Amino acid sequence: MRNNINQLIIILLALGSFVTGTAEFVVSGILELISFDLDISISLAGQLITIYSLSYAIGALVLVMLTAKLDRKKVLLYAIFMFILGNLVAFISFNYVLLMLSRVIMAMSGGLYIVVATNYAAQIAAPEKRGSSMATVITGFTVSLVLGVPIGTFLAGYFDWHYIFLIIALGTLFLLATLYKLLPAIKGNPPLPFKQQLQIIKDKRVLTGLITTIFWILGYTMVFAYISPLLSNVAGFSIEMMSIALFVLGTFAFIGSRFGGYAADKWGPNRTILLSLSAHVISLFVLTFTQYSIAGVFVTLAIWGVATWTTTPAKQFYLISLKPQSSETVLSFNTALMNVGMMLGSASGGIIIQYTSIVNLSWIGGLFVILALIFIRYSFYLNKNMKEHHQL
Repeated sequence: MRNNINQLIIILLALGSFVTGTAEFVVSGILELISFDLDISISLAGQLITIYSLSYAIGALVLVMLTAKLDRKKVLLYAIFMFILGNLVAFISFNYVLLMLSRVIMAMSGGLYIVVATNYAAQIAAPEKRGSSMATVITGFTVSLVLGVPIGTFLAGYFDWHYIFLIIALGTLFLLATLYKLLPAIKGNPPLPFKQQLQIIKDKRVLTGLITTIFWILGYTMVFAYISPLLSNVAGFSIEMMSIALFVLGTFAFIGSRFGGYAADKWGPNRTILLSLSAHVISLFVLTFTQYSIAGVFVTLAIWGVATWTTTPAKQFYLISLKPQSSETVLSFNTALMNVGMMLGSASGGIIIQYTSIVNLSWIGGLFVILALIFIRYSFYLNKNMKEHHQL
């Protein structure tokens, strides 16, 4: 009986990561509507994604550390409550500053939620199912790309975009009530001193692996953050076509995230990461030429989605293998730096649109993913050298 309840809790925790992911990514699909409604430029509207990523990183690192000693159930429920509040602020936001404030509230609570929820799933699962329970919670985040963003974009074609955030708030309210009843209490843990956490980054294999995360997601976000103006201005997509394109991208992103775990187990993380990053670079360079044709866009988005999100689980697998005894800390750094990369991607994408042309986004994004490839190769080289040294 308890096992069934725990399974239900894990699904509910995944639903929580789905709504936080939808709130984060849906702005990419409705960027033009927001810029028109609030009378701001596309690049300024894009900074709503930048501020979200920065605040999310703070939530995932700083708030997790500050609340580490507290009862985990209370922390999780308060995080959900603040997230609902952030969505309600977005619903009533009639100007840019208020909308920006709502993004900060949503993101900091979302960042705190995802780390605590992933840890919760591991704690309540059977020992042999810990990995897959954590993966289920993270999959909820990926599914938001598949379903949440295209549905939100589609609804924005028929309703005022503000209502998307009201719908998210109401859905999350149901989640809060259910988790309040079902969640078992879990005590907090004394946090690892920050000095000890920084010792982990002193390992050059980990450091270069984490730098890879920044450049990989930077190249992706530079294009993804501005996908709606790119497709409407260059390929002439309507908002309905846009929601279909985002659904295709999200579906293949989901396939990639599942395939990445399978490939890392079968062929090892090194080969999986190198192949997926190479395919990522190629698809971004190809998009420079295919962005003018509808069929070309759909095919390229499918390959891009699979390639990008195959990297994620393989990358986490690799980082944990470097520091198995500090896996949570390594993943916390990886989550935070992923959001730093998203912040830099949306900010630099805005600058490129402002001073050059939106058609340049994809090939410039490709150059950043090449940097990710260089850093991960160096990390693999250091790791191989260390293993050989230990064998001598």
